[in-house]
Amino acid sequence: MNEPRGQKLIERYKENYGIVQEAILTEENCVNMNPKILWLRERFRWMGNHSGYDQLCQAIAQMGTVNDSSIWREFGKNLPRGSRRILLHLGRGAKVSPFYDHYSTLAELEVLWKTITQKPDLLHINYVENNLGFLLNWKKRLSLKIVGTAHQPASWWRLMHRYEDSVAGLDALIVPANREVLYFEHYLPGRVFFVPHGVDTTFFQPKPKIEDSEQIQSYPRCVFSGTWLRDIHTLVEVVDRVIAQNPSVRFDIILPRYSRENPALYKIARHEQVVWHAEVSDDKLRRIYQDANLLLLPVHDSTANNALLEAMSCGLPVVSNHIGGILDYTRSDFADLLPVGDVNGMVEAVMRLIDNPQEQKRRGVAARFFVEENLDWEKIAFQTLDVYSKLLL
Repeated sequence: MNEPRGQKLIERYKENYGIVQEAILTEENCVNMNPKILWLRERFRWMGNHSGYDQLCQAIAQMGTVNDSSIWREFGKNLPRGSRRILLHLGRGAKVSPFYDHYSTLAELEVLWKTITQKPDLLHINYVENNLGFLLNWKKRLSLKIVGTAHQPASWWRLMHRYEDSVAGLDALIVPANREVLYFEHYLPGRVFFVPHGVDTTFFQPKPKIEDSEQIQSYPRCVFSGTWLRDIHTLVEVVDRVIAQNPSVRFDIILPRYSRENPALYKIARHEQVVWHAEVSDDKLRRIYQDANLLLLPVHDSTANNALLEAMSCGLPVVSNHIGGILDYTRSDFADLLPVGDVNGMVEAVMRLIDNPQEQKRRGVAARFFVEENLDWEKIAFQTLDVYSKLLL
């Protein structure tokens, strides 16, 4: 990297992330560092091209400040005959999480081979719940730093993970919610970093101003999206009560068909005001958010939440719960956060917004501003690079 490029990175870092920490990121370090980064990545079939944590790798790669390469965990990949049984055998002792499977084992083997042959400076495992099994057993033999990102809340780790201390061998752990720092500090004291999840603010934008010739919809819309850790019981009760109070309100429910087996959903499926969406394209997803008046998101727990960030980026006010990472990604000037399971509180918050279009608009503008200032992927990329720098310098 030449000197002007290093200086440019410094200026962009100052602009996007604040004061550059001395001895962590200097122009000399930017010029001489250019580390070899290996990412163990994964994309989920239900996420579009503009969603998910993998956007971080793309943002860092576009900066040109690291020499990057990738290994992918490819769920459903066609494997040679007999290899599945071998992988299951090899990964049997490594299956510490219900998300870990033989595709995870294959990805770890590919990472192990690449670290031996190409000698990267740092490995970042993007989803430790899915893809961290046996690699740390080799750490002493590998001359590199290993960073992981843990996406699930502490409640999931206590409930589902066989060995909560399995992350202790990492050199650093990134978590997308402040609350989880304290939990993981028991296993990695001084090595846990809160770095927020980001959102593609260029793609997820508020609806363009309508032309005079366009017809303005005559009824308000609320949107709900997702399955993981969602409080379906509360959702059903809120939707049912809101429609009872104001039958003109519409609800767009973005929920895969395979996740609609909960019998409680039949209670709101009876309402013609409820519109169901599945397997939507990126453009369709954005349009649903843009056409809505607010995001309704009851959850049991949370770290980062793609639906929350994408809706906020599209300029929607939020009605959700006062729990976990929701607190890190919202502010009171655009979000009503109620106790988990507070149906009455959520109904009141929704009705209050529905009845006040000006408040909807004001809160939507505040949500979009918050996302632009804090959660654009380029800003998150700089913060992640700072974690890398702490380990490599």
